[in-house]
Amino acid sequence: MTAVEGILKKALKDEISKEEALTLLKKVHNHDRLLNLMKVASRIRDEEIGAIVKLMGFIVVITPCTVNPPCKYCFKWADKRLFSVVDVLTDEELSSAIKAVEERGLKRAELGGGTWLGEEGHKATLHKLKVAKSASKRGIGIWVNNGPSFYPEDVKIMKEMGIEGVTCNLETLNEGTYKKLRPGLDMFLCKRIIEETERVGLGIDNTLLIGLGEKKKESCFYEDWVDFLFYFKRFRNLKIIEIHPFRPVRGSPLQDKPPGSEFETLKTIAIARLVLRKVNISGAHSTANILAGSNLIMHVYPVTKSFRSWNRHRIFYSKIIKLAGDAVMVDNFFDVTRSAREMGFEIEY
Repeated sequence: MTAVEGILKKALKDEISKEEALTLLKKVHNHDRLLNLMKVASRIRDEEIGAIVKLMGFIVVITPCTVNPPCKYCFKWADKRLFSVVDVLTDEELSSAIKAVEERGLKRAELGGGTWLGEEGHKATLHKLKVAKSASKRGIGIWVNNGPSFYPEDVKIMKEMGIEGVTCNLETLNEGTYKKLRPGLDMFLCKRIIEETERVGLGIDNTLLIGLGEKKKESCFYEDWVDFLFYFKRFRNLKIIEIHPFRPVRGSPLQDKPPGSEFETLKTIAIARLVLRKVNISGAHSTANILAGSNLIMHVYPVTKSFRSWNRHRIFYSKIIKLAGDAVMVDNFFDVTRSAREMGFEIEY
């Protein structure tokens, strides 16, 4: 029995160790081993969570971004309007977005934004959350994803408001990579927010980007990725992990860097399922990600300003629904749930 086979056999009954996760990253290097890894990850997902795919709405943006200098892979490099003041939903637009998402049967929605640092960001974030809660008629679970636009002590206020979860994305735990690529942000402030979220009992969501950094080979990142999974494993209130390949943004300092590997992303998603047995793992809009153990689709029925409406294409049609003011909703339900439905999964709806 090979080392990989032994770890996968153990994983069927119990979560794997940090060393075993690293071994899988190093030794799953062909399609046969990847298929075996994904098969085990899928089985663990079905046994621990069930053959059900959860959904999350997406509403952006609730705050502009004032991070200076901008993160070196931010969408703002491609379009200066993104995460600017003109991109922010008004209170009326936000209220209509919450109602529209609820009317379509979703149980939770994420409110995203740029990072508005300081006192103004703190005030604006709490205000927008109050607007969203007031607009909700069915008690939709609201997640806030614009950290650190608020202070660690604000998380307790969010708990009192009835917010369901907090996202303060790290995307890497490598301090050197973080400082170089996100020089305008403080990793340790983000960690304080995450730790306070755990302390008060709100849900935690975070994102790992595969292929983010300056190293030449993605295998050089394996220890970073394992450190990320096991850092978050210690939080009892960890509810969601997102694992995506890095994508270079046109006009950004990293525009010439190659995108993250889909192969390495699938490996990491599957290994995350072996480590985080009951945590929701995003990416279930994709057949491959479902096979790797994902069970959550984020960004269902996204709501944005009309100039950046989600999935809009010059040639291919997307159904755009006009809401209040300049807010629009993209009806992408059929597209993003199709793989899961065709594979026989129940859709939480």
